[in-house]
Amino acid sequence: MRGSGRAPSVAWPPAPIRTGRLVLRASEARDRGAFVDLFASPEVGTHIGGPQPRDALEREVPGRRPGVFVADLDGAMIGMVTLDRRAPERPGHVRPEGGETELGCLFLPEVWGRGYAAEACAAALDWFAAALPGEPVVLCTRTANTRALRLAEKLGFTEVGRFREYGAEQWFGVWRPGGGSGAAAG
Repeated sequence: MRGSGRAPSVAWPPAPIRTGRLVLRASEARDRGAFVDLFASPEVGTHIGGPQPRDALEREVPGRRPGVFVADLDGAMIGMVTLDRRAPERPGHVRPEGGETELGCLFLPEVWGRGYAAEACAAALDWFAAALPGEPVVLCTRTANTRALRLAEKLGFTEVGRFREYGAEQWFGVWRPGGGSGAAAG
């Protein structure tokens, strides 16, 4: 995982992580269609600044980059979990120098409400805590995104602030290893 600020690193990709129902793994060529569907989805786009044009997405090749886990259900991608460095120039930090790892996730609308995001994010947080002991993880989402706020609470994130960014009020929270990612497999 690379980025700005203080950036601890780990070997990437890790071995696949198995949960009760999912496998978290690096992306593969077979995930292309699901990536296009995910980023072109109007429902998903509501929370990330709008859907991207399908034709532009078709020309892109989803890469294998550090910090991106594909959430695989029965051999098919249903979403993704990211652990990226939060840019120091953005608002919201728990360290004066910034550069904390930020958790993100996107799932295909047809699997919403089944607990897959909680299961995948909890597994990614557990992996992160083992790989980088003591490192906090932050999460930022629009306050209007009630699903994401419920997920943050379920995972054990604690609110540390709110601010305006991207034209909307943002909720900013932190998760600390040992503070619990919970067994959020429900």
